[in-house]
Amino acid sequence: MKKYSPLGEYLVKKVEIPITLTFHEIQQILGFSLPFSAYNHRAWWANSLSHPQAGSWMNAGWTVSKVNIKEQIVSFIRPINIIIQKDNDERILLRAIMNTENLLFELSKPYTSANAIFSWRQIVQMLLRENPRMFGNTTDEPDHYVFPEMLAKLGYNVINWETGVSWQG
Repeated sequence: MKKYSPLGEYLVKKVEIPITLTFHEIQQILGFSLPFSAYNHRAWWANSLSHPQAGSWMNAGWTVSKVNIKEQIVSFIRPINIIIQKDNDERILLRAIMNTENLLFELSKPYTSANAIFSWRQIVQMLLRENPRMFGNTTDEPDHYVFPEMLAKLGYNVINWETGVSWQG
Protein backbone atom coordinates (compact mmCIF):
# COMPACT_ATOMS: atom_id res chain seq x y z
CA MET A 1 0.00 0.00 0.00
CA LYS A 2 1.28 3.47 -0.89
CA LYS A 3 1.94 5.80 2.00
CA TYR A 4 -0.60 8.49 1.06
CA SER A 5 -3.30 6.26 -0.46
CA PRO A 6 -5.65 6.54 2.58
CA LEU A 7 -6.18 10.20 1.67
CA GLY A 8 -7.16 9.27 -1.89
CA GLU A 9 -9.48 6.54 -0.58
CA TYR A 10 -11.09 9.09 1.73
CA LEU A 11 -11.64 11.60 -1.10
CA VAL A 12 -13.09 8.99 -3.48
CA LYS A 13 -16.00 8.50 -1.07
CA LYS A 14 -16.84 12.21 -0.86
CA VAL A 15 -19.48 13.96 -2.95
CA GLU A 16 -19.39 17.51 -1.58
CA ILE A 17 -17.31 20.08 -3.43
CA PRO A 18 -15.05 21.57 -2.24
CA ILE A 19 -13.73 19.52 0.64
CA THR A 20 -11.76 21.52 3.18
CA LEU A 21 -9.62 19.65 5.70
CA THR A 22 -7.25 20.76 8.39
CA PHE A 23 -3.75 19.37 8.36
CA HIS A 24 -4.66 17.59 11.61
CA GLU A 25 -7.66 15.89 9.92
CA ILE A 26 -5.40 14.77 7.06
CA GLN A 27 -2.97 13.29 9.58
CA GLN A 28 -5.86 11.37 11.18
CA ILE A 29 -6.91 10.03 7.78
CA LEU A 30 -3.32 9.00 6.96
CA GLY A 31 -2.48 7.65 10.40
CA PHE A 32 0.84 9.51 10.60
CA SER A 33 2.18 13.07 10.87
CA LEU A 34 2.65 15.23 7.80
CA PRO A 35 6.28 16.14 7.05
CA PHE A 36 7.81 19.49 8.00
CA SER A 37 7.59 20.68 4.39
CA ALA A 38 3.76 20.33 4.36
CA TYR A 39 3.62 22.93 7.14
CA ASN A 40 6.16 25.29 5.59
CA HIS A 41 6.12 25.05 1.79
CA ARG A 42 3.12 25.60 -0.48
CA ALA A 43 4.91 23.51 -3.10
CA TRP A 44 4.34 20.35 -1.02
CA TRP A 45 0.62 20.73 -1.89
CA ALA A 46 1.24 21.22 -5.64
CA ASN A 47 -0.87 19.18 -8.04
CA SER A 48 2.05 17.30 -9.54
CA LEU A 49 2.06 13.55 -10.12
CA SER A 50 5.79 13.60 -9.43
CA HIS A 51 4.90 13.98 -5.73
CA PRO A 52 3.50 10.83 -4.09
CA GLN A 53 1.14 12.82 -1.85
CA ALA A 54 -0.34 14.62 -4.87
CA GLY A 55 -0.74 11.30 -6.65
CA SER A 56 -3.03 10.17 -3.83
CA TRP A 57 -5.57 12.95 -4.45
CA MET A 58 -5.04 13.37 -8.20
CA ASN A 59 -5.45 9.66 -8.94
CA ALA A 60 -8.71 9.85 -6.98
CA GLY A 61 -9.88 12.67 -9.30
CA TRP A 62 -9.25 15.61 -6.97
CA THR A 63 -6.93 18.62 -7.06
CA VAL A 64 -5.83 21.07 -4.40
CA SER A 65 -7.51 24.44 -4.98
CA LYS A 66 -6.42 26.40 -1.89
CA VAL A 67 -3.86 25.96 0.85
CA ASN A 68 -3.50 28.19 3.88
CA ILE A 69 -0.23 27.28 5.56
CA LYS A 70 -0.80 29.71 8.44
CA GLU A 71 -4.27 28.31 9.28
CA GLN A 72 -3.17 24.78 8.31
CA ILE A 73 -6.12 24.05 6.00
CA VAL A 74 -6.36 22.74 2.46
CA SER A 75 -9.32 22.67 0.04
CA PHE A 76 -9.75 20.02 -2.63
CA ILE A 77 -11.97 20.25 -5.72
CA ARG A 78 -12.93 17.61 -8.25
CA PRO A 79 -12.86 18.68 -11.90
CA ILE A 80 -15.37 17.15 -14.29
CA ASN A 81 -13.63 16.03 -17.50
CA ILE A 82 -15.58 15.42 -20.70
CA ILE A 83 -13.79 14.22 -23.82
CA ILE A 84 -15.45 15.25 -27.07
CA GLN A 85 -14.49 13.06 -30.04
CA LYS A 86 -14.93 14.74 -33.41
CA ASP A 87 -15.50 12.80 -36.63
CA ASN A 88 -11.91 13.34 -37.77
CA ASP A 89 -10.60 11.68 -34.56
CA GLU A 90 -9.69 15.03 -33.06
CA ARG A 91 -10.24 15.03 -29.30
CA ILE A 92 -11.30 18.05 -27.32
CA LEU A 93 -11.30 18.08 -23.53
CA LEU A 94 -13.92 20.10 -21.68
CA ARG A 95 -13.08 20.45 -18.00
CA ALA A 96 -15.44 22.04 -15.50
CA ILE A 97 -14.09 22.93 -12.07
CA MET A 98 -16.43 24.31 -9.47
CA ASN A 99 -16.21 25.57 -5.94
CA THR A 100 -18.47 27.59 -3.69
CA GLU A 101 -17.63 30.84 -5.52
CA ASN A 102 -17.04 30.07 -9.19
CA LEU A 103 -17.39 27.70 -12.11
CA LEU A 104 -14.40 27.43 -14.45
CA PHE A 105 -14.68 25.96 -17.94
CA GLU A 106 -11.52 24.93 -19.75
CA LEU A 107 -11.63 23.74 -23.34
CA SER A 108 -8.43 22.25 -24.75
CA LYS A 109 -7.07 20.21 -27.60
CA PRO A 110 -3.50 19.51 -28.63
CA TYR A 111 -1.45 22.72 -28.77
CA THR A 112 -4.24 25.10 -27.68
CA SER A 113 -6.65 25.83 -24.87
CA ALA A 114 -9.06 28.46 -23.62
CA ASN A 115 -10.91 29.00 -20.39
CA ALA A 116 -13.71 31.07 -18.90
CA ILE A 117 -14.60 31.60 -15.28
CA PHE A 118 -18.05 32.56 -14.02
CA SER A 119 -19.27 33.39 -10.56
CA TRP A 120 -22.44 31.63 -9.48
CA ARG A 121 -24.13 35.04 -9.51
CA GLN A 122 -23.21 35.43 -13.21
CA ILE A 123 -24.59 31.98 -13.97
CA VAL A 124 -27.90 32.78 -12.26
CA GLN A 125 -28.08 36.06 -14.21
CA MET A 126 -27.45 34.25 -17.52
CA LEU A 127 -30.11 31.63 -16.74
CA LEU A 128 -32.69 34.22 -15.78
CA ARG A 129 -31.88 36.40 -18.78
CA GLU A 130 -32.46 33.44 -21.13
CA ASN A 131 -35.65 32.30 -19.40
CA PRO A 132 -37.07 34.68 -16.80
CA ARG A 133 -39.86 32.27 -15.90
CA MET A 134 -37.70 29.15 -15.76
CA PHE A 135 -38.93 28.33 -12.27
CA GLY A 136 -42.63 28.37 -13.12
CA ASN A 137 -45.22 30.70 -14.54
CA THR A 138 -46.57 31.87 -11.20
CA THR A 139 -44.80 32.59 -7.96
CA ASP A 140 -47.00 30.22 -5.96
CA GLU A 141 -45.47 27.20 -7.70
CA PRO A 142 -43.15 25.17 -5.42
CA ASP A 143 -39.83 26.19 -6.99
CA HIS A 144 -40.54 29.83 -6.21
CA TYR A 145 -40.30 29.13 -2.50
CA VAL A 146 -36.78 27.67 -2.77
CA PHE A 147 -35.28 29.83 -5.49
CA PRO A 148 -35.69 33.25 -3.75
CA GLU A 149 -33.73 31.89 -0.80
CA MET A 150 -30.86 30.91 -3.13
CA LEU A 151 -30.91 34.33 -4.80
CA ALA A 152 -30.94 36.14 -1.46
CA LYS A 153 -27.79 34.24 -0.47
CA LEU A 154 -26.16 35.54 -3.67
CA GLY A 155 -26.99 39.11 -2.62
CA TYR A 156 -30.10 39.71 -4.73
CA ASN A 157 -33.16 41.60 -3.51
CA VAL A 158 -35.87 39.25 -4.76
CA ILE A 159 -39.10 40.90 -5.96
CA ASN A 160 -42.29 38.95 -6.63
CA TRP A 161 -42.88 39.86 -10.29
CA GLU A 162 -46.64 39.43 -9.92
CA THR A 163 -47.09 41.74 -6.92
CA GLY A 164 -43.94 43.88 -7.04
CA VAL A 165 -43.37 43.17 -3.35
CA SER A 166 -39.94 42.19 -2.00
CA TRP A 167 -39.73 38.51 -1.05
CA GLN A 168 -39.51 37.81 2.67
CA GLY A 169 -37.98 34.49 3.78
